[in-house]
Amino acid sequence: MVAALPLIDPILKPTASTHTDGATNGIHELEVKPLHVVIVGAGIGGLVAAIALRREGHNVTILEQWDGGNETGAAIHLAPNANGILRRLGLFAESFGANAMNSLSEYSVDGSQIRFVDLTEPNKRWQHPWQLVHRVHLHRKLSQTATQNEGKGKPANLRYSCKVVDVDSDSATVILQGGEQIHGDVVLGADGVYSNCRKKVKGGKDVTPFSSGKSAFRFLISRQAAVDDERTKKFAVRDGDLSILMDNDRKIVIYPCQDNTLLNFVCIHPDSETSAPDDSKLLGLSQDMTIF
Repeated sequence: MVAALPLIDPILKPTASTHTDGATNGIHELEVKPLHVVIVGAGIGGLVAAIALRREGHNVTILEQWDGGNETGAAIHLAPNANGILRRLGLFAESFGANAMNSLSEYSVDGSQIRFVDLTEPNKRWQHPWQLVHRVHLHRKLSQTATQNEGKGKPANLRYSCKVVDVDSDSATVILQGGEQIHGDVVLGADGVYSNCRKKVKGGKDVTPFSSGKSAFRFLISRQAAVDDERTKKFAVRDGDLSILMDNDRKIVIYPCQDNTLLNFVCIHPDSETSAPDDSKLLGLSQDMTIF
């Protein structure tokens, strides 16, 4: 979720002001100033926004409640439209381990194949590639691109361990736990399902998250380990193949990432069966782990 506070031109053009000459009362100079944009949340949405804004010449501060320590996560899709945005920002996911989504396989609960779809020809209709990437690698690259000295614009100031407790949308001020106030020209909320920013959008309303009834358990294993086992080989032998094993109320989704060297598993099941903490059960949030 990315929400702008207060409501502004979404292109975020720099502000311009004119100065007059006292003697002639004429226009003397046109001054263009960048905006100071405060982004709440340094996830994928917040970091992509930061990269785009710095490239347009704006000053960006990112506030992230995570401490920046060990990051966990599984894999995600980069659909063609999403990849188009990354590529326009100069980010090519294949350079940090993304592999192509080449085919789709579906299996019944007993492991028998229901269908197989070769996506080689269908994928040609898209302007940009459909890829599968390790989320940690994507997030790390976005963070680096937003904050590094190289590249167009001024590096974003990324601050960790900054928990936002309130936002004043009239003055574009963010209040942190402990009382510190950060002032900007505009605030972008990219702070997820428990967003403090969403409820502060002018004319908006607070939205209470509700359970989907499903939870997802995620993990990664070596693809080679699956290929070497005859019982699991068919789920891993093809590069870029996404496999789905389906039952009535649950399914397992398997696909490779990191240049086809890891297999990502997403095990979706009724949340009544999960052992996740109560706050994760409420939203069906994933539990992430990596097994090598």
